[in-house]
Amino acid sequence: MRTHSALAFAATAGAGGWYWSTRVTRERLRTQYTSAIQSSGNAGNAVTHREVHSEAWARAESVMCEDGNMIRLWAPPTRNEQTDKLKSQEFDILVIGGGATGSGIALDAARRGLKVALVERQDYASGTSSRSTKLIHGGIRYLMLTFQKKMPDCFSDIFTNLTFNKANYDVVCSDLYERAYMIESAPYMTRPLPMMIPMYKWWEVPVMWMGGKMYDFLAGSRRLVPSSHYISSAEAKYNYPSLKEKDAEDRNLKGCLVIYDGQMNDTRMNITIALTAIQHGAIAANHIGVQSLDTQGSHGQDDYLVTGARVKDFVSGEEFTIKARKVINATGPFSDSIRKMADPNAEEIVVPAQGAHLVLPDYLSPDRMGFVRTTADGRVLYFLPWEGSTIAGTTDHKTDVVDLPTTTEDEIEFILNEANAILSRPVKRSEIRATWAGLRPLVRNPNAKDTKEIAREHIIEVTEGGLITVCGGKWTTYRKMAEDAVDAVLGRDQLLSNKASPCTTLDSQLLGADRGGLLCKGDFQNIVITLREVYDFPKGVARHLVSNYGTRSLVVAQIAQRMETTRKGKEPGEDACNYRKLYSKYPVLEAEVIFACRHEYAINVTDVLARRTRLAFLDADAAAASIPRVASLVCIIIIICVVVT
Repeated sequence: MRTHSALAFAATAGAGGWYWSTRVTRERLRTQYTSAIQSSGNAGNAVTHREVHSEAWARAESVMCEDGNMIRLWAPPTRNEQTDKLKSQEFDILVIGGGATGSGIALDAARRGLKVALVERQDYASGTSSRSTKLIHGGIRYLMLTFQKKMPDCFSDIFTNLTFNKANYDVVCSDLYERAYMIESAPYMTRPLPMMIPMYKWWEVPVMWMGGKMYDFLAGSRRLVPSSHYISSAEAKYNYPSLKEKDAEDRNLKGCLVIYDGQMNDTRMNITIALTAIQHGAIAANHIGVQSLDTQGSHGQDDYLVTGARVKDFVSGEEFTIKARKVINATGPFSDSIRKMADPNAEEIVVPAQGAHLVLPDYLSPDRMGFVRTTADGRVLYFLPWEGSTIAGTTDHKTDVVDLPTTTEDEIEFILNEANAILSRPVKRSEIRATWAGLRPLVRNPNAKDTKEIAREHIIEVTEGGLITVCGGKWTTYRKMAEDAVDAVLGRDQLLSNKASPCTTLDSQLLGADRGGLLCKGDFQNIVITLREVYDFPKGVARHLVSNYGTRSLVVAQIAQRMETTRKGKEPGEDACNYRKLYSKYPVLEAEVIFACRHEYAINVTDVLARRTRLAFLDADAAAASIPRVASLVCIIIIICVVVT
């Protein structure tokens, strides 16, 4: 069954029906869709808080398939239901941290049949997981450094620096394997992104070409993106008109190597992982912070064991204890603070490095092409299209662990200077719409011979008392990190090992991916068509909704339609196409605020603007202007929940 779209209707009505009867088809679709939704419960004109909560919003979870049958999409339990279970139940595993890795651990453990709890002191993806370069990649630079001690500056350096670094090679192979999983896990949210590597030296052409082909080869049959290829300078200028024809040393552009990696919306991916874990039975709650670890026995003795955590719910102010057989620390750059709760004498292993990004207007990069280059000091600069904007970054320097890292003036100047070194149309400082900085949790391996050496991959470390910490790695490898962390638990607890089934995440997809094939059978363009023809969404808004919510975009659409018809006092489906946006320049709808609060555990304005919609990351001024309306909508939902419960 496919989504009930205008194209699907035309196919059943007869050849050519779409071309001569577009409006009739749209009206019949809208009428049929609305009638089906109304028949799933009393339609009425519910306008009170209680009625809106219990009827209209509940009906918005029903969507129609091609054959006219209604199916009800899964809706998550309320946060209160989750916190009640955290207080009253005992768990096999407690995961501390709701970033990509922590959410991935909860999903892995839940799919294995374990009873798992997760707490996050702020919001899902509120830390490092929301501040990435948005790439799903294997690391082309690591591949180059597999065969070169450092990036060559001239032709003779290729032979002088020749080497083979097995550790880098293994990292690239593993990351490319996980890249394929991430692209497949949420196909509506991920996309292949071509990136040009400009070449101004003649010897770079064969060297970079060979590197690109090796990158493709190591990805194997699970590459899932087009193969790399060389393009001439003329074609490069056609694809990226603002690319300079000469470099700083007046050398002509020799062409570009085009490589492909994946791109995603990192925070939305993180939230979707957490929701999928909850769908599989995990008990998770945001805005709950660990105050201390619960232990039994005496520190330093054989009977000393971490058995849970004392936590505080920052929404209600209540403190309580969560009991668990095993505790996993997945707090990224904050890992040492949790480790020291178990063992005050634990040696610190995190070496935080800050990376900053600038967000610029979309006209500074093509919609479907980015570029990547090595900077003067050996770092990598990305210039990528993302969510209707352009991302420029990143920097990389050691820093201290702080709750909210900020972009420094030096980082802004560095990124602008490096970008303008290769762009014919200089980027102006006034064009910066937003900035963000994140902490990458590089780690020392305490089990290595040289404990000062930074680990290239993630590490699993067991602190006194049995606290298991997983740290390091990168976004692309979150699934493997989660698998290794759960395996570490099972390796230390025979009872849980006997209870758990093998890991199955590698062959699974996330919420919104039409896993049952009932709505679009993997062709999400059909849902885009439904949003445009049934709900009258503009193309840009329809694509925005599908790329962020997948099949759940139909629920957002029904919420938007219900809000509009209620506001206008019209019947559902009656000319309800003037959907309100949060800010005119961006496709984010007011309905997404309602959806975020009711279906994605958004608690406050920051949760909505920074992590459910990303508006705060795209345009600081637009986000600031949206605060009053978002606040009012969040308050309405809170009032509704209080009245109903």
